[in-house]
Amino acid sequence: MTWLEWMGAGGISIPVLLLAYFALRRTKSALEMCLQVFLQARTEREHRATMIAMAAALPQGGAAARFEEGQPTWLFYKHSEQGPRVIASREAA
Repeated sequence: MTWLEWMGAGGISIPVLLLAYFALRRTKSALEMCLQVFLQARTEREHRATMIAMAAALPQGGAAARFEEGQPTWLFYKHSEQGPRVIASREAA
């Protein structure tokens, strides 16, 4: 195999491969950022759905707390005399 065959018909395949390589390297960080944002949004949706289900499952006069990294982050309390109203408050970490 000669160097002309490696270069392609007009010597364009190597520069195109190099261009594609460097373009992929530049877009890698943007793709990683988009994937990270997507995963954070999905995780937040799952957390919210879990908190809503937990608050709905509380008995009248019940309370529940959610912990992240050993610190309380959310406190749920369902009043016994006011019906199905649920109060959720963010606690300072």
